[in-house]
Amino acid sequence: MTLLTITDFRNNMANSFDRVDAGEYVFVSRRNQLYAIVPVQKEELAITPELAKKIEKARQEFRGGNTISLKTHEDIDRYFESM
Repeated sequence: MTLLTITDFRNNMANSFDRVDAGEYVFVSRRNQLYAIVPVQKEELAITPELAKKIEKARQEFRGGNTISLKTHEDIDRYFESM
């Protein structure tokens, strides 16, 4: 496991990614927050045909005005209680 400051990470990015590729856990600390460097496969970022259909259906519903507007916490509570 490696813990880097943001400055160390910035100055050694290639080495940090090499460590992750080798299976090591690399964390970056920035303003009291901890971040993990995680490799992601391209396939994980792709929009599948099924997801594309769902997105298009949602867009059509939105254009058709088939939406619900929840502006307050109370609206949200009422909506979920009605389900």
